[in-house]
Amino acid sequence: MKGSMSASDFANAIADGLLMANKSFELIKRPLADGGDGTAEVLVNALGGTFVRVKVHDPLGRIIESRFGWLSGSRCAVIEMAEASGLKLLEVSELNPMIATSRGTGELILEAIKLGAKKIILGIGGSATVDGGIGMMKALGFRLIDVNGKEVDEGGNGLIQIAGILADSVKNGLSDCEIIIASDVTNPLMGENGAVEVYGPQKGATRQMMNDLTLGFRNYLTVMEQFSQKNIGEIAGSGAAGGISVPLIGFLNARMMSGASLIIDLLGIFNELKNCDLVITGEGCIDLQTCQGKGPAVIAQAARQAGVRVIAFGGSIKPEASFLFDGIYSITDGPSSLNEAMNNAFNLTKYLSFELGKLLRTFQND
Repeated sequence: MKGSMSASDFANAIADGLLMANKSFELIKRPLADGGDGTAEVLVNALGGTFVRVKVHDPLGRIIESRFGWLSGSRCAVIEMAEASGLKLLEVSELNPMIATSRGTGELILEAIKLGAKKIILGIGGSATVDGGIGMMKALGFRLIDVNGKEVDEGGNGLIQIAGILADSVKNGLSDCEIIIASDVTNPLMGENGAVEVYGPQKGATRQMMNDLTLGFRNYLTVMEQFSQKNIGEIAGSGAAGGISVPLIGFLNARMMSGASLIIDLLGIFNELKNCDLVITGEGCIDLQTCQGKGPAVIAQAARQAGVRVIAFGGSIKPEASFLFDGIYSITDGPSSLNEAMNNAFNLTKYLSFELGKLLRTFQND
């Protein structure tokens, strides 16, 4: 429900509506995320962590205050790329993937290492960059050089310039830290479903920029695979977040996981599902993208495995996603503008839950 409600607010709205209909319902609220906005908040709140605030560079190189989640018991940092290198940090007029840098994400990783992190969960949703992680690599101490031995530019402009990679100045502690990339997409780095074609336009890329980025990524991938000795380009999900996973997998042995599956596992939700009669999930738009590994789809699969019915609420719903759930329902109650619907999302969700609760109460009485 990005832009209208947090996962916690969504869960609270559903609970409020159900309890208005029947105070005897037993409710378990488990706000979820899938690697995008809200991932750190969900895990910090559920697992008793804290937030660490630090100064980093935003996508245009300005100093901002950012944060990451810290689970001290497991020495695990939960980092959201969006907190340092995200679309939400820029105005629409500022979007430019040729100069937008992932440096701030690298700085968050470094701060976690300094704190003693032995594990990092990196959520890569909501990024503003298509730089292949160049900025992040520089922040971590890698040197990316052109044919003349000079440091390449940051942002997408640097992709075509890269001729070599030097790791002699990489920061201490990185090799001892497990990095898990939490993502909800499976796009490869290159091709019609790759980083440029699918995600370039939403990050401000013009057609000319997309052509330049495609040429840049061809060069970048050649150099990355030569120096890492790994076949990275075809890895499912390597195109997410402008290719930031490519150097993480190539040089730091990071691994990719479904963000939703990871969080469901960390919170022990599958065991809770076995004792439930109904699961309610949802997101802003339930459509074909939902089917491709997003949170509600993973929840639906887990619920089915547990033998529990599952329904979904959405701001908008598309018929092609209906096979995932026992029912999908729009929270909107009539014609309205997008802003009106988003501003009133909590009450709309509460009212829909109230109506659902009345129906469930009828079945109980029967």
